[in-house]
Amino acid sequence: DTGPAARVETVPVQLQQLPDTYEAVGTVRAKTSATVAAKVMAAVRAVAVRAGDPVTAGQVLAELDDRDLRAEFDRAQADFNRFKTLLDKEAATRAEFEAVQARYRVAEAALSYATLTAPLAGVVTAKLCEPGDMAAPGRPLFVIEPTDAYRLEAQVPDRLAGAVAVGQSWPVTVDATGETCAGTVAEIIPAADPASRSVTVKIDLACRQPLKSGLFGRAAVPVGQRAALLVPARAVRERGQLTYVFVAQNGRAQMRLIKTGKNHGDRVEVLAGLQPGEQVIVAGDVADGQPVSQ
Repeated sequence: DTGPAARVETVPVQLQQLPDTYEAVGTVRAKTSATVAAKVMAAVRAVAVRAGDPVTAGQVLAELDDRDLRAEFDRAQADFNRFKTLLDKEAATRAEFEAVQARYRVAEAALSYATLTAPLAGVVTAKLCEPGDMAAPGRPLFVIEPTDAYRLEAQVPDRLAGAVAVGQSWPVTVDATGETCAGTVAEIIPAADPASRSVTVKIDLACRQPLKSGLFGRAAVPVGQRAALLVPARAVRERGQLTYVFVAQNGRAQMRLIKTGKNHGDRVEVLAGLQPGEQVIVAGDVADGQPVSQ
């Protein structure tokens, strides 16, 4: 006998069906991005931003050397003014004037290209130029991403791809913030990667914490149901590295070492150490082997 009987409250171990999930890992990306490139060939004269800087739409990112462009514009403007006067005096034809006017407009547009501006509000994620570099048409100089719309690009095994559909809700955990965000499947890339045997699924995120591209995320992909043993979380006790519960058996408290899984609200999944129907003690101060009454 280890003492007087202790009054306890017990709850039976329950075998319940739980949603089964597959953890698909991926990377957080901005839903859209803008690559800013030069439209004319000229040396970079000044750079006004750095990687990581927030920018507003229309904000100046860099200035190109515009001396050649301005000289061409000044010539075109002078020709335009001269031919306009000649046209008024009927000393030039309409066709001649329109040709000169077209050259003037081209020169005017080329001069405006010497100032590179942000096409949208966001953050500079890449700065690919320095003062003195030669900018050329099509060469990327900046990458800008908006900060209000992100998605997780996750890899899902091709064996599960048939169960994935646009519009499904998948919770997504972002490790860097610790937040579990609401996720909605927005796009499924149909072609599987032959190396990993997986398809890419793009999941729109709704998070309270600020995000940025490159963060690691984990999506819980629903794959059906599974049976699991659940006990109230208040029944689970810990001592050092040991996790255990007390079971009321034959009128006594019996300490039972267990292995736990995931939490499900106020219940804990038990992976080993208990059987369905056993009575776990959820209230009462007991010791191993102590008589108990309910």
